[in-house]
Amino acid sequence: MGKRFTYLLLLLAGLVCSCTKDANLDEWIISNYSGSYKNIEYGENLIREFTAGIYEENAIPDDIKQLQYGRIEIDFQYFGGGLIYFMPLLYYGSMNKNNFDDDVEEPKFHMAIEIGHYNVIPFPVEYLFYTICTFRQPQYCRDTFSPVITGGNYTFIIDKKPEGMILQLKRGANILNIFPHAFFPDSSQLFFRDVTSYIDRNQGDSLKTVLMVGRGFAGIDKGIHDFNGQVTGLRIFKYTISNTDSGYELKQVRNQHSEYQKVTYTASDNFLGNDNFLKLKYQFYPYKFVDGELIPGGGMQTGESAKMLNNKSTSCYLESSDIGFYKVDICTIDKNNNVLRSSVKPFEIWIYPKEWDFEFYK
Repeated sequence: MGKRFTYLLLLLAGLVCSCTKDANLDEWIISNYSGSYKNIEYGENLIREFTAGIYEENAIPDDIKQLQYGRIEIDFQYFGGGLIYFMPLLYYGSMNKNNFDDDVEEPKFHMAIEIGHYNVIPFPVEYLFYTICTFRQPQYCRDTFSPVITGGNYTFIIDKKPEGMILQLKRGANILNIFPHAFFPDSSQLFFRDVTSYIDRNQGDSLKTVLMVGRGFAGIDKGIHDFNGQVTGLRIFKYTISNTDSGYELKQVRNQHSEYQKVTYTASDNFLGNDNFLKLKYQFYPYKFVDGELIPGGGMQTGESAKMLNNKSTSCYLESSDIGFYKVDICTIDKNNNVLRSSVKPFEIWIYPKEWDFEFYK
C-alpha cells in the first residue's frame, strides 16, 4: 500500500442523462452541489419488505411515504424486452381511482425504477434507470451506464444519503456497476417524501397514491406495464440522521479519471481553527476487475498520513489498478500532537477501474 493512498478521498458524480427537466411544471428541489462531502452520522432500520404486486395507499407505511433518506434494494431476474419497451421494477406515485378520468387526471407525478429506454434517447439501451416523471413525461433520469444481461440474478440498490445518491448493480456479492455520492445537480433531493408532497398538492378529485412492484406506469406511454422477469424481493430502509454537522468535511473534491489519476480535495475540521492539524487514518479493501465484475482482491490494509494543516488542499496520484473500498477517519491534533477530537463515522469511498470510463460533472 503506497503512501499515495493515504490522501485518497474520491467523489464520483453524475452520469450522462438524456432526459430533460421542465422548470415550468412545478418547483423542483435543487441540490446545493459544491463538491463537498460532509461526515454525516445516521442509523438505519428496515421499514418493510415487499413482493411483486400493487399496494394501495392504506398498505404503504407512512415511513415510506415520508422517506427523505434511505435505501431501496430490489432482487430480480430479467428476461429481456428493455430494448423495445419499458420494464418497471418499482413504481411509486399516483394513479386514477377510476377508468373514466380525462387525460389530465392520469398519473401526475411518480418515480420509477425501470430497465430500458427505447424511445427517449438516440439509441435503445438496457440500463437500469431511476426516473422522475410528471404527466407521463420523464423530467429527470439517472442510470447505471451498463446493460443488464437477461437471465441473471441481480440486486439493484438506490442509496439516498444526505451527501448524495448511489446507484449500484450487483450479481450476488460481486459489483457490476456503482456510481457513489453523485451530487446530482438537478433535483437530487427527489425521493419518496417529495413524490408524496407533489401528489398531495396535485391529486385533483380522482387520484390515489400507489406503490407497485414489478409493474407500473413508465413515462410517455399510457397504461400499466408489466416487468418481463421476476422481482423476488424488495426492501426499503429508512436512514435516521443523528448528526447533520460533525464539523468534518471534504471540500472541492475532484477526480481526473485517467490512466494516472489525480485526486484533489481539501480536508477540513470546521469546528477548529486552521492553526491545528489533521491526520487521516484509513482502511483499504482492495478489489480487482475480472470479467466485468468487481470482486475482492486481497486482505484489508491500514495506514495513517503524516499530519497536515487543517483546511489545506491535498493531491495524490494513483494508477488505474489501484481500485477498492476505503474507510477514512480524520483526527484533529494540535502542534504538540495532542488529540483534540476525531470523526465518529468514517468517510466511505469507492475507487473504480479505468474500464468504467464515463463522464464527470466538473
